[in-house]
Amino acid sequence: MKLITRAAVVGALALASTSAFAGSTGNFFINAGIGQAQYHVGRTDGLGYKLDEKDTAGALRFGYAWHVGPAVDLGVEGGYVDLGKLVASYHYQNAAADYFVDEHADLNATGWLAGVNGRFEIAPHWYVSARGGWLHSSADATYSYRETGYTGAYASGSANGDGWYGGVGVGYDFTRDFSLGLNYDNYHAKADIDNALGSVDSNIGAFTVTAEFRF
Repeated sequence: MKLITRAAVVGALALASTSAFAGSTGNFFINAGIGQAQYHVGRTDGLGYKLDEKDTAGALRFGYAWHVGPAVDLGVEGGYVDLGKLVASYHYQNAAADYFVDEHADLNATGWLAGVNGRFEIAPHWYVSARGGWLHSSADATYSYRETGYTGAYASGSANGDGWYGGVGVGYDFTRDFSLGLNYDNYHAKADIDNALGSVDSNIGAFTVTAEFRF
């Protein structure tokens, strides 16, 4: 029900924008970006954990932008983002006592996007951009634990939740229909995970190189 409600709100915003810019021309666009995401989940210094909080990120967006001024475009967008995986592990071994502990957890976050964007020309061919909106995130988590004399444990779970995203960028127009840009986006993912694995409430930053086609 929440997803349907959010979709209705986005649709209403799109219709309102269409009415507001009815006299303006514009373009449909699609862009794809790839880069690196970093999970901001705090530090584990002194606890013996190894934390790999960076992974490859990718995003695909599409939408429509209206030319509302000589150097200004405003639009609506939707899309999908994959923010890679956060991995935390802990290993302890005492060979003399024939004892070990091995613990491993990972989390993969993805999400559907719906929002608004702006594009502003700052010099011939050069532009800056900004965007923001709703993020419907999905989180898949696994956890395993092994210890000498203990059979071990394994759990997995997934969850969906509503958060937000926002970002800025700079780029260069090679033609009227094609550009390359460097973007930074912050994704606030929030969800309760099944099977008592806790909850996701984290900011994930992503730097991406993005190619955009307009038609």
